[in-house]
Amino acid sequence: MASEPISEANGVFRWVLDVHSEWPCSSNIRAGRDASTFWAQENDNQRALNLLTTEERERVLRFYHIRDVKLSLGSQLLKHCAVVHGCHVPWPESLISKHENNKPCYVPQNGSGKQLEFNVSHHGFLVALAGCADKDIQIGIDVVQVDTVKDLPRVRQEGWPSWVKTYEAVFSDREVQDIATWQPSHSLNGDDLLRAKLRHFYAHWCLKEAYVKMTGEALLAPWLQDMEFRNVQVPRTSSNMPTMNPTDDWGETISNVEVWRDGKEVMEIKLELQAFRNEYLIGTASSRLDVPFSSFKLLDLDRDVYSVAETEWPF
Repeated sequence: MASEPISEANGVFRWVLDVHSEWPCSSNIRAGRDASTFWAQENDNQRALNLLTTEERERVLRFYHIRDVKLSLGSQLLKHCAVVHGCHVPWPESLISKHENNKPCYVPQNGSGKQLEFNVSHHGFLVALAGCADKDIQIGIDVVQVDTVKDLPRVRQEGWPSWVKTYEAVFSDREVQDIATWQPSHSLNGDDLLRAKLRHFYAHWCLKEAYVKMTGEALLAPWLQDMEFRNVQVPRTSSNMPTMNPTDDWGETISNVEVWRDGKEVMEIKLELQAFRNEYLIGTASSRLDVPFSSFKLLDLDRDVYSVAETEWPF
């Protein structure tokens, strides 16, 4: 999924950017008030920052931790790149707007031309974007880095059922029960079992975040516990799929999740959960069943972003 340059995509296009590999951080830069200033002075980083508006650049460089700077920068670049490719406008005109619900979007300044619906998420070192040049669609995307090293000590201390209950404000009673009692299809014990359970938990979390972001509301939405996912499966990594190349970044895709709200199945929502590398899950939600999802593409800055942003229009 990552070898070809960006091409025209019918339906919802989906991209990811690994900010760690694109902007390796100098070992002498530490988190702090001036860290982003030092980081911005490096040539490769200046090149990327110069593609943003002044306001966007200032917003990116406000962060204390360099990883957050890179995630914010990657997010901004993907938004502009999505507008250029989805709406066929030059980079300087790819100005980002917001819906009334504060979701980012692109609306042509002159009132004519394509509009773009898109959504962005970032976690760990990964930025993910889903977009579609159609004003009559809602899209949500969420990426989660499953960090079992961080979660395991607390899970061991509290016990799995108690740890799950701390998230009961986000999930329905049925989902809490499902997450608390779920068992993997193969026999595991000890921490290996807890790691599998955590991955199943984050599969639920990722799908719910993607759905909520599609609607433009937050995880405090009053209907949150009335909406639930059923038949949630955990997509396997490529290393756990005998038919896949174990060195491939992309693992299994799950698309048969059921959405229920107020006790009734919601049929018009399209959901997908994708495994990426060993630690990431990416959920996508769309309000249109008839609009297909493209395969995910891992972007390369030189090939996919700079080649567009630094090229004279039309290209």
